[in-house]
Amino acid sequence: MENETKNLHETLSSRAEVTPASPINPLFEDAQRIEGGGTPKKIVWNTLPTGIRVIGYIITALVIGMLLFALSTNYL
Repeated sequence: MENETKNLHETLSSRAEVTPASPINPLFEDAQRIEGGGTPKKIVWNTLPTGIRVIGYIITALVIGMLLFALSTNYL
């Protein structure tokens, strides 16, 4: 007798569907499921490679710096 998992078509999931608790936007629920990534997850900076982490810190600092500059020049 063959195992039933060998009889599955390649488009069928071999495990139970895990649906996210709440998608970010219900309109994107199908697209998120199709892409396989699920809902967007919070970034854990410590798990990223060093180069990407440094670039992320630089971009974050630039955005905060531009915001502070815009606010400071607006009220002077």
